[in-house]
Amino acid sequence: MKLDLRNVSVAADGTPIVHEADLLVADGEFVTLVGPNGCGKSTLLRAIYRALRPTAGLITVDGDDVHRLPARQAAQRTAVVAQETPADLDFTVSEIVRMGRTPYRADARADEELCARALDRVGLSGAAGRIFATLSGGEKQRVLLARALAQQTRLLLLDEPTSHLDIRHQLEILHLVRELGIATLAVLHDLNQATAFSDRLYVMSAGRIVAGGPPEQVLTPDLISQVYGVRAVHRTQLVFERLKEEQ
Repeated sequence: MKLDLRNVSVAADGTPIVHEADLLVADGEFVTLVGPNGCGKSTLLRAIYRALRPTAGLITVDGDDVHRLPARQAAQRTAVVAQETPADLDFTVSEIVRMGRTPYRADARADEELCARALDRVGLSGAAGRIFATLSGGEKQRVLLARALAQQTRLLLLDEPTSHLDIRHQLEILHLVRELGIATLAVLHDLNQATAFSDRLYVMSAGRIVAGGPPEQVLTPDLISQVYGVRAVHRTQLVFERLKEEQ
């Protein structure tokens, strides 16, 4: 499964937000989109999962224009964990996760097993009967990831998947997604996490993608200063040397 964006521009409520974005996620890659608040990351992701239609350019999944695919076919190819979490859903956790099976013909027993495994993978196997609205923010995030896992697509889109999670669960979720081995595009704020988990990353600033490539090549002190307005120092070599001394 491959995601390909060519010269994509997106507007929201008539206001141009994203300008001429080029982006690629190859099969099996974990790719991260980073940048300061308000730079257009979530808007671009919404265009990929069809919540917004681009004003220019082309978004394809395995060569097909995502905005021309029938809804069911699009949902069989791409799963989404969006940033906005409805707070008042009067469904159980199990019912929320089973929504991930909607794009497929019903097989109740198989669907139940898939959903149970998805909940187990995010550490919520004991919460199936709880009401979604009563969960903490972090638990809701994990339930929505379980729903995406139950959808069994080959492309996963994540908008700040570690928000509301404590450090332990942040790392567990990112490890889990990484181990899925499917094409993944994640919006992250934590540059350390982006560096640790990404095969490649793209940096956005003021609605434009200003850099892309392997994290160690892209996240230079000069670029971080330019985009974020802060001074950064690489510590990778220093940490490695200390670890060697301790062993």
